[in-house]
Amino acid sequence: MVKEPVRILVIGGGHAGTYTALRLERLLRAAGAPRAEVRLVTPEPRLTYRPLLAAAAAGTLPPHHVLVPLRRVLRTTRLLLGEAVSLDLATRTAYVRTPAGPEAAPVPYDVLVLTPGTTPTPPPPHALALHSLADALALRSHLLTQLDLASSTRDPAVREAALCFVFLGGGYAGVDALPALRAMAERALKHYPGLRPTDLRWVLAEPGERLLPEAPADIGTYATRALRRAGAEIRLGAAPRTYRPGLLVLDDGDSLATRTLVHTPSAIRAPGAPPHPLLTTPALPLTPDGRLRCTSDLAVPGTPHTWAAGDTAAVPDPETPGATCAPHAGHAHGQAQVLADNLLATLRGEPTRPYDANAEKNEGLYVALGPHDGLARRHGRTFTGRPAVLLLRAHHLSRLPTARRKGRVLTEWAFSALFPHEPVALGAPAADPGAPAADPGEPP
Repeated sequence: MVKEPVRILVIGGGHAGTYTALRLERLLRAAGAPRAEVRLVTPEPRLTYRPLLAAAAAGTLPPHHVLVPLRRVLRTTRLLLGEAVSLDLATRTAYVRTPAGPEAAPVPYDVLVLTPGTTPTPPPPHALALHSLADALALRSHLLTQLDLASSTRDPAVREAALCFVFLGGGYAGVDALPALRAMAERALKHYPGLRPTDLRWVLAEPGERLLPEAPADIGTYATRALRRAGAEIRLGAAPRTYRPGLLVLDDGDSLATRTLVHTPSAIRAPGAPPHPLLTTPALPLTPDGRLRCTSDLAVPGTPHTWAAGDTAAVPDPETPGATCAPHAGHAHGQAQVLADNLLATLRGEPTRPYDANAEKNEGLYVALGPHDGLARRHGRTFTGRPAVLLLRAHHLSRLPTARRKGRVLTEWAFSALFPHEPVALGAPAADPGAPAADPGEPP
């Protein structure tokens, strides 16, 4: 009798889920591997490589390079487009709602991998977000529209508000986005004779005590100094109290005349933020901040045949007792590799290995601070300026799947160094910046 293949179900097509499926494919092709079929539940047939969203928003990288078509990357994994709405751990069944109808269909499995990510915090009313490629393109169009408005008005109050750009959130996304978009705006100013770089005001507001709270303190200090040196205002301990286009009032009572408030995602969960709806399944162990408790080998304790990785997972950090790995793309990539290895090891009856957060840290820590500035820490050495930018780009190339994707991005970077892209708005910005933008779809 032929033994049925093991059914592996991966829920979530973000960094952790995609790279887990990709690693499983490679391992299952090896000689002597157990027979298994991998399914990936994801709402979209593409992965958005979010570390490059700011480059797409600033126009230094064509938008379609930020999207990775999953059907081209994953050759044997079966994609199930939809959303997992509930789990029955006792019968090993996931219920998935697909575009075919409102009823959730049962999907049986033998091994479950949970990588649904976190639910993004919604931006304040009328604010722009920077979570998807559609958000990035809408932000670019909005910023260029403000330059048009400022150059065509005679009202100094309107001009002041149009030329003030406030970014909320001092995590990697905010620290990356502000200098990238500032550089784009300054490139565009050559087409606006009445505007100068000193007319533009750039503000980064962080509710916490320092920038980059998910990184070592000295990294956040360097980023703060670099951004201030470039002319940005850094407001620490500042959160918006009220905002309407034209006026932002901070919780310290200060007000800013601005028509642009950009809400950037943070890796640090806000206190009281609800967990991902799927994680409320009974018997799943959650941490106080709503993440899924895991062992060091990425198994979910108390729930056999269940694994987790990425932003969802609270994975122990061996360097700090009682602490967990910060939720960011670097750890998601490393955890995906270890999870796939351990999953296959258990099917063979072999021992698993713990996820070594220090190994991921040795791969490097990278912060983009504009097209020509950054910070990179690799194997204990710290680089700044252009060398850091080169290391950062090499890191991104190493994480992009397929040689074809790497080659196209590398060619684009080389070409744009010789012939910089002209800032162009793609589509009209929404009348209400808080309204979601249409998704540009999968690249051709």
